[in-house]
Amino acid sequence: MPTFNQLFSKLPVGEQDFTVIRDLGLLYVDKTRYISQLAQTRKPQVLTRPRRFGKSTLVSAMEEIFLHGVAPYDGHDSYFKGLEIEQLWSQVPWNEGPFYVLHLDFWALSQNCNSVADFAELLNDKIVCFAKDAHIDLKITGNAKPDVFDLLLDAVPKNSVVLLVDEYDAPWTSFVDAYNDAENKAMVKLLRGFLSKLKTRSGKFRCTFITGITRLKDASIFSAVNNITDISQDPYFGDICGVTREELQRFFPGHLRYAAAQWLQVSEEQVSSQHVEQLLDEMATWYDGYCFDSDGATHVFSLWSVLCFFSLRNVKFDTYWYDVGGLPHILRKSLLQSSWAERLHLLAGGCLTVDRDAFLSSSSLATMQPEVLLFQTGYLTLKAPYGADVSLGVPNKEITSALTRVYYKDLLPHAEDQLDAFIAKLCAAIETHDATALQQCFNMVLHSVDYEHYPLTQESSVTACLYIAISLALLVRVVVNHHESQGRADMLFDWQHTTVVIEFKYAHKLSETSALLQQAVEQVKDRDYGDTIAQQPYLWRLAMVFCAESRKITNVQVVSE
Repeated sequence: MPTFNQLFSKLPVGEQDFTVIRDLGLLYVDKTRYISQLAQTRKPQVLTRPRRFGKSTLVSAMEEIFLHGVAPYDGHDSYFKGLEIEQLWSQVPWNEGPFYVLHLDFWALSQNCNSVADFAELLNDKIVCFAKDAHIDLKITGNAKPDVFDLLLDAVPKNSVVLLVDEYDAPWTSFVDAYNDAENKAMVKLLRGFLSKLKTRSGKFRCTFITGITRLKDASIFSAVNNITDISQDPYFGDICGVTREELQRFFPGHLRYAAAQWLQVSEEQVSSQHVEQLLDEMATWYDGYCFDSDGATHVFSLWSVLCFFSLRNVKFDTYWYDVGGLPHILRKSLLQSSWAERLHLLAGGCLTVDRDAFLSSSSLATMQPEVLLFQTGYLTLKAPYGADVSLGVPNKEITSALTRVYYKDLLPHAEDQLDAFIAKLCAAIETHDATALQQCFNMVLHSVDYEHYPLTQESSVTACLYIAISLALLVRVVVNHHESQGRADMLFDWQHTTVVIEFKYAHKLSETSALLQQAVEQVKDRDYGDTIAQQPYLWRLAMVFCAESRKITNVQVVSE
């Protein structure tokens, strides 16, 4: 049975280059059948997926197949030996080169730029270096700066250029906030000019594949490139990036057994197929659920999250994908545009709908609906097949946890240093069924609310604050206004062996609190809150009153049978 070090050494964490992955014998989830499909056409194709889902490795593999095919070369085996495309490549038309494979990583180029002019110069330099390495004479004359991409296309035969552009939107999106409107327009003009060659010089290209994060169908960028096929939501390519449950079982059997042993606290010799399935179920709640398929049929795990999860000696479910990239300003702005009702609805597992035309139509970051941008960047996902409307929701527990953290900071900007203490006290209060301790925990939160932006002027605002805090602290699904046979409980959640049900009342003055507490107690009793939903051995029902005059929960009572 392999050791942890042996298993860890096979993980391609942080490695995106296909040939390096294969050369070092790292695990590679075989997606090469899709490369054979992408190579069937000469029309440009674009694929958008969230960051760290495997786009760059896919592009790297395409570069290798067009450079060297599937035969051994330079004294070593083909990097595609044993992969699906080894048998499929011969069926691809026009598969014999040589091809001029121009691989441009726009993200890498944009990292070294301080202006659009910088990016344009680096892009030209990259093409000049490519031409030099390929022994192509660009015929540069005079002192004026030429369009070197045009010169490259002038110098090569028809059907010979394979253009691979990774993260095509990186330079444009990186300038949205950092530069003025003139710079933004200059970047749009530059990208439009570059991409326009795909149509005006189409005869020179054998294959064009473009990846990005956002589907910027901005008319000003793509107006001259209407021959591009967007395969981003094509059902056939639903799992071209990411990893399916079946692929986890096929390519990571040793890692699954080791992680199951650690998670379930059993020896590796005792790990059964049932244990592995149990682990996979929990991994699915955390990292699965991404759907990019317009039919709503294919779901994938976040590849980065899976690799990070397997990388720990003592396995831990955590927000790996979110933590590595954080939340850029433009996404934070989109998230915080929604109302608290929409935020709570999404975090509780609900969906929102976007008009299909708005979801698919041309747009820019400036005009794109926030929900569409959040889908493209991986914070929301498709929840049903396309209809007149497109249904979007949070994909999994990792994103639920990450978004809750964002909302918690927005609601309680001064309470982050109290979070650990709040979690410990909240857990202890529920485990011991201590109503007074729970009241103190809730008041810790309510005292930290940014009252200027989120004044606690009604019951729903109090419930929203506590909902966010509890969700973040316990990482459980908290339900607000839960419909039952005789009414709606204000808050309900499970923790360990307890189902907690709370009915809140809002008092404007301290003199009103006693009467409202009794009203809440009677409401819980008369309507049997929790009786139809409780799944845990212990049902803990409470009535609480928040007083605006005191700005805290002043009264609490356990509701007995």
